[in-house]
Amino acid sequence: MSSSTTEPTGQSYRILQNRINTNTEILYKRYENILSLVPMTIERRDVEGRVIGHDKKDKTLTMAETFQMETHASAMIRAAEDLLALTKSLKEAWIFGQIGGDEEVVKKIRAEADQDAEIVGENLLEKVTKEVVGDF
Repeated sequence: MSSSTTEPTGQSYRILQNRINTNTEILYKRYENILSLVPMTIERRDVEGRVIGHDKKDKTLTMAETFQMETHASAMIRAAEDLLALTKSLKEAWIFGQIGGDEEVVKKIRAEADQDAEIVGENLLEKVTKEVVGDF
């Protein structure tokens, strides 16, 4: 997003939307991949494709699938973290006026933030003064 204008360009919207779509797709695909690894048995099928029995998975296959699940889970975590970082940056950009919004609402939020900062500053000054000077 450009900090020189208050409205993001169409290209920046497309970039943000692409980032959201990519991360969402990663979450869905990785979740599907994990679910596909869940069955603890392997189906035996005949020539016509009918299930004729189930065999338990051996330890090697189970360990390999466990590793795959961990890999998929790690990718899901990275995608979720990227989405969280994106929402944080969007919130910050909105608060600091880098993206559009109702001017009155933005002014009200800034005024409230300034007022809160002033109150915190006064309370901090009072507390520090009491600790340093004491009660005279």
